[in-house]
Amino acid sequence: MKLIAKYFQWMNLYSIPKNKKSPKIVNAVVEIPKGTSAKYEYHPDGYFVYDRSLTSAMVYPASYGFIPQTYADDGDPLDILVYNATPIERGTVVECQVIGVLDMEDENSEGSMDKDYKILGVPTSHIREYNSLGDIDTLFLDIARNFFIHYKELNNKSVKVFDWHGDKKAFKIIENAISFNYEKISKKLPDDQFEDLITHITK
Repeated sequence: MKLIAKYFQWMNLYSIPKNKKSPKIVNAVVEIPKGTSAKYEYHPDGYFVYDRSLTSAMVYPASYGFIPQTYADDGDPLDILVYNATPIERGTVVECQVIGVLDMEDENSEGSMDKDYKILGVPTSHIREYNSLGDIDTLFLDIARNFFIHYKELNNKSVKVFDWHGDKKAFKIIENAISFNYEKISKKLPDDQFEDLITHITK
């Protein structure tokens, strides 16, 4: 159990349990507020690191962060865009209804391409009801897609941006990323401690 406690201490915000209604509802940790160009990333030791400022004259079209308890193809938690009129502060945990996903690929450090899906979520606290991509402003969807097409151009990094997809595809991506995360954790812990850990983070 000490090893599990040490693991949680090390993981911090990454260890926030998945939402009980996942994958329809997820917990999101904001790293970058809407309307800013400075990119921050969460460090496993429990603090946010300034990564870089966008070299293009662009800003993030939505507050941007990650979904804890997920592990994506690029080795990081799944990314999420939080659709909200007001920018949300860095470090805030937001319960979001999953609406859809933007299909993307991003160049890794070795020059090959990894899937880099962008989940789209809406805070469950919204008064207005959102049920599908059809309820999202089409201009926002176009702006967000355009942003990811161009935001790394001046860094000579390759990005492939495809189409927006609805919630069913997003649910499957989230479920797979949670499974990959459990597989990653299982390699770090003995079987009995892994079972205790999974019981804790899924209850």
